[in-house]
Amino acid sequence: MNNKTFAMITDFGFDFSVASMKALILKNFPDAQIVDVDHSIKQFSILSGAFVIDKIYNYFPDKTIFICVVDPGVGSKREPICLDTGNYIFIGPNNGLFHYILNNPKISYKSYIIKEEFRSVRSTTFHGRDLFTPAAIEITKDNFDIVEPIDRNKLVFIPVLDSGASVITYIDGFGNIKTNISFSNDFNKKDFLKVNVNNILHPIKVSKTFSDVASGELLCYRGSNDTLEIAANLASAGSVLKANVGDRIAIEE
Repeated sequence: MNNKTFAMITDFGFDFSVASMKALILKNFPDAQIVDVDHSIKQFSILSGAFVIDKIYNYFPDKTIFICVVDPGVGSKREPICLDTGNYIFIGPNNGLFHYILNNPKISYKSYIIKEEFRSVRSTTFHGRDLFTPAAIEITKDNFDIVEPIDRNKLVFIPVLDSGASVITYIDGFGNIKTNISFSNDFNKKDFLKVNVNNILHPIKVSKTFSDVASGELLCYRGSNDTLEIAANLASAGSVLKANVGDRIAIEE
């Protein structure tokens, strides 16, 4: 592959785990471009990982390889997979992390499992370094012998999203809450939305920017990804609402 751009998405936080994955890439491709998309995914939150992947991938140049490691089942029988959309390649665990990619009718893809013989890794707890990154390196070298097709019926989705539930998908470092609720134009016609979080109803002002409300006050708005977001001016909406990723959320009349 001519383009040696790698994008990393993990729940590792800032420690040497990420550096070791990058080191492997640079050892093979000193001219590689490595983008740290997000390493602050809520730990073990496949839902947040899937949200980030969906909202970021199409900003990257063609042939970018995404190494995606939010993997609470690391070392278990869950399969390591590779998705090739023609424009992008995604490598990671078959645990729902690629839910939005798989569910997007505008995306056609080929799905592969990383072969058993390539999985003789040193550790059972760090597949980011010992399995997924080496697989990305081999595929960059056009070595697709390490993968074989996987039956699409075996690909894993996120049940709560398949059910159509409205949930909190991500909470950023400021405590701003992102959801999977499309921001309706009708929302802008209202001064307040009645937002139900964990069966507690909150009247929240519809605003365009944080400074539209007083310090510490909640607001809701169309987020940069066109979904409903909730924030608190100069404060954390996640803390104010005692909310967590995966919590149910609803707009009531």
